[in-house]
Amino acid sequence: MIAAAPPPALAPLLVAAVVLAVAGVAKLRRPAPTGLALARLGLPGSDAAVSVLGAVEIVAAAAAAAFGGPLAAPVVVLYLGFAAVTAAQVRAARTSGTESDCGCFGDRSAPVGPGHVAVNLALAAGAAVGAASDGVVGGLDDAVGATVLTGLLAAVAAAGVRGLLTDLPAARAAADAA
Repeated sequence: MIAAAPPPALAPLLVAAVVLAVAGVAKLRRPAPTGLALARLGLPGSDAAVSVLGAVEIVAAAAAAAFGGPLAAPVVVLYLGFAAVTAAQVRAARTSGTESDCGCFGDRSAPVGPGHVAVNLALAAGAAVGAASDGVVGGLDDAVGATVLTGLLAAVAAAGVRGLLTDLPAARAAADAA
């Protein structure tokens, strides 16, 4: 008997969704860093606006992870928007000669760079691929063990992505300053 496996599209969707949910929770807990990053670009950066963004991120992530399919579309749109905002931050930093924090994860912020843009585009692509899956709920119908393992591996990968966006740029900035 061949064991059922979740669709390959589920893993990149889960990574994108977990990163988005973690960022959303961070914005709810501590909206000021994101608000400052947005305000520097002339975008609405009030605590209320950032809190709404954080809540939208959490809801979009949960729906996409649970059900996949068309519910992955808002996650794609959010990441494409983040890519545009981070590209604007990179441009502004180059123009002004000063670094700007991304504000992505509240207190776990780091200087924004081209890597942020690339990661946001990659997460948008992962979520787009994930639209071909039925999310975790569909995976549980077919392959409980494999779906749970995929979810755990996606959480580990999401932690790596978060580190890529926060710890690596911060370490690089500290090394450059030394």
